Amino acid sequence: MLNDMGAILRQQGSTMSQPSYEVKLMRKEDADDVMELLRRTFFIDEPMNQAVGLCAEGSCAELDDYCVHALDGELSFKAVDKEGNIVGVMINEICPVKENAISNTYLSNAQSCQNPKFQKILYVLAKREDSAKIWERFPHEENFVDVKIAATDPKWRKRGIMNELLKATEKLTTEKGIRLLRMDTSSAYSAMTAERLGFTCISSTPYLDIKMDGRPIIVPEPPHVNDSVYVKLMNI
Repeated sequence: MLNDMGAILRQQGSTMSQPSYEVKLMRKEDADDVMELLRRTFFIDEPMNQAVGLCAEGSCAELDDYCVHALDGELSFKAVDKEGNIVGVMINEICPVKENAISNTYLSNAQSCQNPKFQKILYVLAKREDSAKIWERFPHEENFVDVKIAATDPKWRKRGIMNELLKATEKLTTEKGIRLLRMDTSSAYSAMTAERLGFTCISSTPYLDIKMDGRPIIVPEPPHVNDSVYVKLMNI
């Protein structure tokens, strides 16, 4: 339905020098442009990626695969400028509220991962699921929408793009009859963004306490000291 409407929201800049942008549903043919944006933002900005030097020597095939897989869904949005360039994305995925379903997937992927840097990240993600225990907190929900990746072109930040991408996500989430929206935050800045956007923290664990064999798996630089899970309940 949103796809038929085309652009669902338009955000004007505060001055004539700030171009307008539109928020639209992401399409399969956007994959290359989305990945180019992520390689300039999420790949190098995300604290765990930085801490393990995941992309220090260029792109990471495992991270590429993780992002491309997330793009397979039909619940993600892009912000485009007047020339059609993608300047922001919110990549979303519908996930089951089922005990250990996601944790087991991350754990299995970690055990078979040949990249020791990405393997550490997968182990942290598995332990995040064990801490959040979505299935215990929301036993009456069947699915949730997971905001897996959000990124904005550095030149377009502080122009409300994340707000508009989230509005579009919330609208389509409720249209699909799903009440639970989730946003995980690996950085202090993304945690502040989640709170500003009306999410509630249900789990927050210091990276120093996320251990394997008695040692922290990943320790990002301050102020990124906690790995957190935020949720928002939609009215449907």
